[in-house]
Amino acid sequence: MKPILYCAIFILSVISTIRAQTVKNETIKIAAGGAVVIDGKIEEKEWQDASSFALSGGGRVFFKHDGEYLYVGVRGLKKGWSHLYLSQGETAGVTVMHASAALGMTLYAPDKSNLWQPASPFAWDLRDRALTAETRKKMTDYLARNFWAANNNNMTDLPEIEFQVKPRNASDKTLYVAVVYAADAKNPQFFPATLKDDTIKEELVYGSTPNNLKFAPKEWAKISLESKKTK
Repeated sequence: MKPILYCAIFILSVISTIRAQTVKNETIKIAAGGAVVIDGKIEEKEWQDASSFALSGGGRVFFKHDGEYLYVGVRGLKKGWSHLYLSQGETAGVTVMHASAALGMTLYAPDKSNLWQPASPFAWDLRDRALTAETRKKMTDYLARNFWAANNNNMTDLPEIEFQVKPRNASDKTLYVAVVYAADAKNPQFFPATLKDDTIKEELVYGSTPNNLKFAPKEWAKISLESKKTK
């Protein structure tokens, strides 16, 4: 019995490794679809054409785009907050988009020692606790100024964050992406499952901007935004 059991464990281990490597090394092609209304509710009809993946530790992440914006839906196990990390090119800077009780963003770039330094601390905005017409205008203005927006986690009772991102370089449709969701900064859930750099560092996940980080965008999920199909 033991040899059979060991063989089964080995096979499962190999399958898990292959699945992890598939996400890590292969390009995830995201077909163009419909737009998403950013309201903190990952509704089935709205996200039915999305590509979906498990978060390591529980929860799911959803990706879709409409030809102009990338949409990322993050569903945790309980109410928390989320980081979306984005790099457009293997040598480009890393944008960190933080959605908790407020929205904040910073940009990291590598120094001569290949350690990553922040451009500035997070500047917090959009603390509104309800999705009113005024709040939606604020979100539209925030999107125009910062190329992204999201709901904050006080706008609904759900453990869900929706991001809307406009890639800065319209001609570059390949993105390197990492996603973190946390109700506890010491134990975040994340994608891809192979993520092991400082994207999951407790101090950063909590909302600080520490110096001397190690990011490895080439090890993140590589996403290609496919063009809209023409009739």
